Amino acid sequence: MFTLNGINSGLDTQTLIDTLVQVQRLPKETQLQRQKNVDTFELSALGQLQGALNAFDTVVSDLSDGSSLVKRRATVSDTDVLGVTPSASSATGSYTFTVSALATNHQMATADFNSTDTFGTGTLKLSVGGEDLDLTLDSSNNTLEGIRDAINNADNNPGISAALINSGSQQRLLITGDNTGVANTVTIDITGLTIGGGDQTITTGLSDLQTAADAEVTIGDPANPNSIQVTHGDNTIEDLIDGVTLELKSVSATPVSVTVFEDESAASNAIRRFVAAYNDLVTTRNSVTSYSQDAGAAALHGDSQTRILSGILRSAVGDSYTVGSDTLSLAQLGIITTQTGTLEIDESKFSAGVSTHFSQLESFFTGDNGLMSTLSETLDNYDSSSGLIKQRMDRLEDDLRDIDAETLELDAQMEKVRSYWVDQFLAMEEAMGQFNSSASYLTQALSSLNNTNNNNSNN
Repeated sequence: MFTLNGINSGLDTQTLIDTLVQVQRLPKETQLQRQKNVDTFELSALGQLQGALNAFDTVVSDLSDGSSLVKRRATVSDTDVLGVTPSASSATGSYTFTVSALATNHQMATADFNSTDTFGTGTLKLSVGGEDLDLTLDSSNNTLEGIRDAINNADNNPGISAALINSGSQQRLLITGDNTGVANTVTIDITGLTIGGGDQTITTGLSDLQTAADAEVTIGDPANPNSIQVTHGDNTIEDLIDGVTLELKSVSATPVSVTVFEDESAASNAIRRFVAAYNDLVTTRNSVTSYSQDAGAAALHGDSQTRILSGILRSAVGDSYTVGSDTLSLAQLGIITTQTGTLEIDESKFSAGVSTHFSQLESFFTGDNGLMSTLSETLDNYDSSSGLIKQRMDRLEDDLRDIDAETLELDAQMEKVRSYWVDQFLAMEEAMGQFNSSASYLTQALSSLNNTNNNNSNN
């Protein structure tokens, strides 16, 4: 069996076959690789653009609810007495509060008992806040420890905790209402228990360690008969002044002053974040659409879809929007568009613009027809999971998968081509071997004949 080593033909048959296969493979392979490079280049650029759009969309979404724009801050003259948390809807103004009493929870303890003492069988009822906790006691749980566990492990516990206090050789059961306020006073009813001869009565010697009490707050000067006195079952009061949460920390001997005011710095910072995210998007867009003599054309240079997106965004940030009976634009806030398409903040104009138009910022940015609404509509078209950019990326990824499949198919075809040429060269080597064998035989025969003739002549 002849092999492809060129032993008969003297040719480098393996190299010849490799060359023939490569010549046939090269046009299709070059076409596929060129298309793969183009698709990969474009897909990478779209991925960068999508990432910048996602980041910008996040900032737009944060701004859309207005909470980061319209904020309130509060100053408190004595933070050891009072904590104040205003919301965006808080009315601005100055207030005075005097905390006369803090809300407390109810805590009581039984008398001292032995750990083995029992307290009857039947139903022990505890009540708090208008809700009852019925505990069934029997010989397995009618000790102080058993009652403690029954209280703490009850699925329908309305807000009562229990613990054991060890006092020398004896124990006391500590019962605590979880919530503050007079309404959360804990009561114990033993009428459902059967007290046997050897049982103790759990309410004997029961004492309050701390009574349940409501918080007491005065709005205004306590010395003024027209001041407002308020009681509350909790030390966190959310409904005393609209939009303001008060946290009572301690009793105050004198009134505590509270001022709620508009936080212009929060609005300024929110707008700065918007400008920064927009500029990042524009910078990315400029990068993937650029052209230079040295670097050549970027992947999306001249791309119509990107150009349309840029135009829409540029128009949105450059437009004026209705705020009440007036209109407002970013330019009036000291924010202008540069030649590269980015936004630039004129610091002196920006500070004055935010202050002057502070009451209009929410409508300008978050109104139904405001800037964020306009941008959100565009971003939904381009940036959503089914947006135009994602659809285009999906098509490119499908195309790349098709290219990979075609490359595998080309590999299979070239294996067939290689097999064909191997067969051809094997046949050639075999023919050349037969020819060489025949030529050798003829040469030997002629040589033998010549030798015979020469011998005859000499004789």
